[in-house]
Amino acid sequence: MKIKAVGFDIDGTLYSNLSMYISSSASFIGHPLLVFHFSKIRKEIRRTEHNGDFRETQAKLLAYSMKIPQQKAADLIERYLYQKWEYSFKGVKPFKGVRPGLLSLKREGIKLAALSDFPVQRTLDFLGLSDLMDFAFSSEETGYLKPHSAPFINLVSKFGVSPDEILYVGNNYKYDILGAKNTGLRTAHLTRKPEPESKADFSFYSFLDLRDWILTLNN
Repeated sequence: MKIKAVGFDIDGTLYSNLSMYISSSASFIGHPLLVFHFSKIRKEIRRTEHNGDFRETQAKLLAYSMKIPQQKAADLIERYLYQKWEYSFKGVKPFKGVRPGLLSLKREGIKLAALSDFPVQRTLDFLGLSDLMDFAFSSEETGYLKPHSAPFINLVSKFGVSPDEILYVGNNYKYDILGAKNTGLRTAHLTRKPEPESKADFSFYSFLDLRDWILTLNN
């Protein structure tokens, strides 16, 4: 069956995590406790079901973890972990081959989208890739983070094709590959070292190799 649509994770998939860490190190170094507690509560959110507004739940958990008022927690997240962090992408470039690879897929009539666990549009703008995406959204908008099925179900709905006609591309095996696979999508794992007995349909480290694999599969 042909691949009619491809969804991409962003962080660590379309660009190097190392380049982001270098570019945003000043923000992180200035707020190490915030980064530590935020990372901890995001892992908790992934593990458990929750009710209500995602941002509210996130702020409540951070407030409890840092022992600060909930509104202060919400303000810290917005200011330092969304707004300031997003602007650090001004100095980050996509992986080599990303733009030409995506352009080739667009020319073949394949729909493209981005699905990340963080706010996406400004990041795509700074990476110079927003014009190639048919749509983009954060898993937060569904109320859950990957590997929960909700973000992937929303991706399927937006593409408007069956799950097995969609390829999801990511660098995190647990969150991206298994999350998408468990929702019925095909998957491509960006990695230098494929997982033993990987469930990914394709493992790669060059976006031009990914492009060639998709085009060969479709022809």
